[in-house]
Amino acid sequence: MDAVTIAAQTTALLSPLLPMIVEGGANEVGKLILGDTLTKAKAVWGLLTSAPKGDTVLAKAKQLAATPDDEDARNELDDAITGLLKRNADLLEKVAAALADGKGGNTAIASGAGAVAIGGNANNARINTALEKK
Repeated sequence: MDAVTIAAQTTALLSPLLPMIVEGGANEVGKLILGDTLTKAKAVWGLLTSAPKGDTVLAKAKQLAATPDDEDARNELDDAITGLLKRNADLLEKVAAALADGKGGNTAIASGAGAVAIGGNANNARINTALEKK
């Protein structure tokens, strides 16, 4: 287990969900669509924020939740998570286990006419949309 790799995976999981996690903004539709991915993110979030020095991660996460497209804020969150995981081997192990639990993961959301979302592997698949002529 490498702290940098686990931190990058954690940041990738949490980043798009932070507004829902930090501000509690997940509506029932969002919870239904995200399902296990949101559950996993909340579990990882709980591990990080309850750890000693987790307040730095919380502050950086709030910053990113407020400005989700800010790459610098995302990098700062990743750095804070990496530092926390490097200082706490037990936490690193718990976060790695939570990320690898097999639940959640490839969540894809499509919207709009003819939109297609694939949350995994679609090799050799034929995608039909409502707009496709028969």
